Amino acid sequence: MSTAAEPGRTWPLVGRAAELDDLDDLLSTAADGVGMTVLLEGEAGVGKTSLVDALRGSARLLDVELLTARASELRNWPFALLSDALLVRSGRAGRGPVEAELTDLLDAIYADPVRSVARHDRAAELFAALLRRHGDSRPWALVLEDVHEADAPSLEVLLQLAHEGAVPRALVVLTMRPVPYRPELAAAVAAWTRAGARYLELRPLNARATVELAENLVGSPVGPSLRGTLATTGGNPRLVADVVRTARAAGALVVTDGVLDSTGVAWLTPLDEVVRRRIEYLGPDVLALLGQASVLGTSFVIADLASLVGDPVGDCWRTLRHGLAAGVVRARGDRLVFGHDLVRGALYNGLEPDQRRALHARAAWALRQAGAPPQIVTAHLERAR
Repeated sequence: MSTAAEPGRTWPLVGRAAELDDLDDLLSTAADGVGMTVLLEGEAGVGKTSLVDALRGSARLLDVELLTARASELRNWPFALLSDALLVRSGRAGRGPVEAELTDLLDAIYADPVRSVARHDRAAELFAALLRRHGDSRPWALVLEDVHEADAPSLEVLLQLAHEGAVPRALVVLTMRPVPYRPELAAAVAAWTRAGARYLELRPLNARATVELAENLVGSPVGPSLRGTLATTGGNPRLVADVVRTARAAGALVVTDGVLDSTGVAWLTPLDEVVRRRIEYLGPDVLALLGQASVLGTSFVIADLASLVGDPVGDCWRTLRHGLAAGVVRARGDRLVFGHDLVRGALYNGLEPDQRRALHARAAWALRQAGAPPQIVTAHLERAR
């Protein structure tokens, strides 16, 4: 199933019954006239879009108007997110004087952004008023996706609204990734938290749900080889879809006795390329350090990584915080663990051979200094040849 512009952006909703029940309950509360706000957070590809898409059926049953918009690369266009939700998505039918004035203001702002301070302030005032009054005649729901990419003026309006409390007779859902961090988004999230917004974190799927999702995508049971690759996705639905799609495109899926399985390893190279593109948003510094960390294995001690790269522990930690926030690595006591071994493998395989060998040689030295068992040091030395 794919309903978005990017193939595989959405997928069958699997393993999300509890989260969907929560959203349905909040939608019912809004249908009864009580304003509710949800901050829906999760790593890239974890299924936030699929979850909020499932609200459409509930909204129809409850006769709740549902408006949606997704932030995009149009961050430099003032009020792009709110305009998309309230002016573009809602259409021209039934537009009132507020919408008409807003349309004219936005045209003027886009035509002459330098001399539009007063227009900008007026547009913010009108968007806030429109949001507060939209539910006067009928309960509604507003889903704003990927607000971590939203334009600053839209975030400023959301911040102002938070100081006044929930939007009347509305369920407002803001979806976001933990990274990139933006001060204006952090301010809006903090304000909505103080205003009583419900925080809902969408976590990766468990092992059973991961296989169930893959079987939904391919339409049949999956065999042990494909299951093994699926296990490296860390329960990320987008990565599950990437595994299935890449194997299918490479002709690596075969059916035996009604069970679909992968064959060969050639298809894993294009899969690595897909996975590396998925995490480009982390930025070159984070990706470079994570690539070096991949040499140490699925889990590693940050002090060992610092010795490997020759940087202070504090500097490594400051860089890796973005990977932690994104869920690419996770803290487990005094060590860090790659959240998806598929990602770790893609980073490792993306290293140049000479660079990989040099890193293994340095890893052997760093781990020997740290007191690692001889067999671990020897394994790195063998890979350094």
